[in-house]
Amino acid sequence: MNAMQGWKKATAIACTAICATAAVGLTVVAFAVDLATADQIGSLVGALIGLAGFLVSLWALLRSPATAVEASDGGVASGGSIGRIVTGDNNRLTSSALAQPPSVSPAPSTGPVRAAGSGSTAAAGNIGEIISGDGNIE
Repeated sequence: MNAMQGWKKATAIACTAICATAAVGLTVVAFAVDLATADQIGSLVGALIGLAGFLVSLWALLRSPATAVEASDGGVASGGSIGRIVTGDNNRLTSSALAQPPSVSPAPSTGPVRAAGSGSTAAAGNIGEIISGDGNIE
């Protein structure tokens, strides 16, 4: 288990404990006070939880890395996985393309994906097959 998974597990446990405590607390309030007061307290708690959810979503959105994809001078670049790429002139292919890229899942790219130059290829995900050059027969 890496450190990030441990952090996620601890956060999930803390959120579960907070939600359970809030549920028990609101149930006690519903039985201990009149319904009008319980309604006001429930509305306030709901608004605070909604605001907290919005802030966590905003934080996650701003923290997520954006993958910049750039291809130039005949290169091929993809922000995801690539099944098959054929570049060059006079290539003759007799076999069908792969249905999907290999199932090996490397760590996703956090930086830019760039391919510059004829026949160059870059992908943020998996690459199944690349055929580059001129006059290939497969």
